[in-house]
Amino acid sequence: MGDHEDRQDHRDLLLIVDDDTPTRQLLRGVLVRQGFRLIEAANGAEAVELFERERPALVLLDVMMPIMDGFEACSRMRGLDQREGTPLIMLTGADDLKAIDKAFSAGATDFITKPINWTLLTQRVRYALRAGQLGREVRQNRLRQEAARRIAKLVFWEWRLTDDSLRWSDDLDALIGVASHAMSHVEDFYAAIHPEDRGRAKRLMNIVRQSKGQIEMELRMSTTGQDRLVRMVGERGVQGSDNDLVLGAFQDVTDLRHTEALVDYLALHDELTDLANRRLFLRRIGETLEELKAGPDATLLVGWIDIARFHRHNEALGEAGGDLLLTRLAQRLRELVAKQDAVARVGGDEFALMLRAPRMAEAVDRFESILLHLRRPFQVDQGETILTFSSGIACFPEHGIDANQLLLLAQDAQRLAQSQARPMLVASPSAPSQSRFTEALAVERALHTALEKQEFFLVYQPQMDLRSGNIVGVESLLRWRHPTWGLVPPTRFITLLESLGLISAVGQWVLDEACRQSRRWEQTGFDLRVGINLSPRQFLEPDLFARIQRAIQTSGASPARIELEITESLAMQDPANAIALLGRLRETGIKIAIDDFGIGHSSLEYLLRFPIDAIKIDRAFVSNITRVQADRVIVRAVTAIGQTMGLSVIAEGVETLRQCDFVDALGVSEIQGYLIGKPMEPERIESLLETFVRPGSATHEHADRSTVP
Repeated sequence: MGDHEDRQDHRDLLLIVDDDTPTRQLLRGVLVRQGFRLIEAANGAEAVELFERERPALVLLDVMMPIMDGFEACSRMRGLDQREGTPLIMLTGADDLKAIDKAFSAGATDFITKPINWTLLTQRVRYALRAGQLGREVRQNRLRQEAARRIAKLVFWEWRLTDDSLRWSDDLDALIGVASHAMSHVEDFYAAIHPEDRGRAKRLMNIVRQSKGQIEMELRMSTTGQDRLVRMVGERGVQGSDNDLVLGAFQDVTDLRHTEALVDYLALHDELTDLANRRLFLRRIGETLEELKAGPDATLLVGWIDIARFHRHNEALGEAGGDLLLTRLAQRLRELVAKQDAVARVGGDEFALMLRAPRMAEAVDRFESILLHLRRPFQVDQGETILTFSSGIACFPEHGIDANQLLLLAQDAQRLAQSQARPMLVASPSAPSQSRFTEALAVERALHTALEKQEFFLVYQPQMDLRSGNIVGVESLLRWRHPTWGLVPPTRFITLLESLGLISAVGQWVLDEACRQSRRWEQTGFDLRVGINLSPRQFLEPDLFARIQRAIQTSGASPARIELEITESLAMQDPANAIALLGRLRETGIKIAIDDFGIGHSSLEYLLRFPIDAIKIDRAFVSNITRVQADRVIVRAVTAIGQTMGLSVIAEGVETLRQCDFVDALGVSEIQGYLIGKPMEPERIESLLETFVRPGSATHEHADRSTVP
């Protein structure tokens, strides 16, 4: 910052170097009248010293001087000024061509002949200053581009179809370990491709050779003893280029793909035991159910196992010993289940099994056998530990046909077994279950009229920018206040709105109301970005773009203050259409955010093409970030992706200062969660904006103490 300000102050500072005092006085008189500030030197040595200390914007120096002549002084100044490109103008005789050539060789920018044309002098000086500024900007842009290419691991290439020659940018060697001259022909390129990818590459490049089109592929390059995964894109007949020329880019995506695989793996596995987590377990149940529904009759058993009084073992063994015990239990479960079965850690001391068998009786027998083996002692800290369990099971098709339903029924059965001090119970319809179904039907009926009766309302959860410490946005969230039941938790009605086909109408109301509230805040003087969630059904509606535009125009909201949030998995259902729709929305000024990032199944190949402004990291990775290394790895990886793409990264579910410090250190841009504020109605948001102090600051701590009764 200080260097920048210093250069700004010297934009009008000129250095005049001439041993002839009258000449310097004449130069001073002309240039000072034009608004320039001057410093002067009588010889080259003095000029070099002044140049290094003062850094003038331009130098006028004579050729012939005592102590050090103008050529030597020019050369030394240029050595001190390699990247700035300060204009250095030599004063030479009109017919001294050798001096002019020597001046340019020494690094001069231009020359002015003597006797000096005083009328043109200032114009030449101003032109040189403008040219110098443009030159600096060009150099800075080139440096930025080179840095961006280096960071993105990107090189450029040209393929001339007439002779199959290839030209590469200079950084090919750094990218894949091959000098550009060693891959100057397309056959050299084919030879460097992994044999399994070579045929595909030839086919795609021949297609482009035979017709106008594009190249877009990922392939492995075997050049340095290890494979590098590269992404190659190119286009023939780019506007303004030769039709026999294919231009493109070449990017090393090895690390990106490794990061993507790591994110996917950590998002679906338990860090301690390396077992599948609940999300992956449900997916495997669903896949197996699809096989069983289409195949011969068979039973699928889902079992829920809870360690009885595990906290006592944890206290006795210590946290490390407790973790070791869970790891040993997980290892034994792995050994006991067959290859086609599955095991998962679904809670702190809770595990789940999926077992396939021809009949229910056989599945139950296998589950009981596994429980029997689990009751054998575990070796921990040179001693033996015996665990007791309570468990519940549910079977397809006897108890249900849905993955989530079967797992919940098994969990209910386990809890009932625990309350009755029994080792195992099989799920069965019960009065409590029936009452839950009756209650669900009542909720469904009430939802059909809730919008008409104006029972829905919006609350807004604030989002804080970590750099400025200011609240910069809010996420709008739907709430339902029933006249009899009061506030109904969102978990009880959001998914029902989807399944009942009501989400389109309710989603449009949310969109309209959030836009109206954005306009009210804008009129009041609050500069807030308002996030609006789009449901899957809304996103698939063909007239969504028109609906959004109508909501903004009717309310008078500013598009720049509206941010639409879609989930990662939703965007990947139809990537091509999603990219086109999001691109149209962004062209109108609306911001786009990918919500719940890291828990879906997106490909970074597609994500890099999505026209988005922000990535929101799901709260699942934030809640344990201070204790679980896997969550920190995921947040760091997602943040790196966001930074590479130039996106904002918002962490959801931040509830403590330690969590805030962790995500801040990992590079997250903004946070959202109870640390900043719970979801609240518009009036409370306005009060918060007027009194908000960044959590953790001395002012905030003082404010907290001052409110204690």
